[in-house]
Amino acid sequence: MPENEKKGITVKVDAQLHAEVRAYIEAHGITMADFVSRALDSELHPPQMRGGVNMANRTLAFQVPEELFDRIKDYLNRHPGLTQKQFILGLIVTELDRDMQQTNEVNQQSEETEDEEPDEDEELDEDEEESMDMSM
Repeated sequence: MPENEKKGITVKVDAQLHAEVRAYIEAHGITMADFVSRALDSELHPPQMRGGVNMANRTLAFQVPEELFDRIKDYLNRHPGLTQKQFILGLIVTELDRDMQQTNEVNQQSEETEDEEPDEDEELDEDEEESMDMSM
């Protein structure tokens, strides 16, 4: 079966559960298909262990000014399929990657500078040689 091929699943659920799911997908800006796919994937491939690596999630919660919240919602409305969680996680990962790259560059420059500076022992040896040459 091709990787991108989609197949349908039809299920009947309790009306209360259906209402909860509807409220959830509206609040998170996702489709029913996205929700069901994620739920099935999570059940079949628990996020705690994927590929032998512990993938337990932690909650990061914070409040933002209403103006910023509205700007985020406008952005998400212009980018269908992108969830608030995906958006914020993307920003966080991008900044952490940028910071790591910057830190690595600074460390590499520092190491190069250390390699260029003469060793104190080498300087003394050269001075001793010059003193010896002058005394002869």
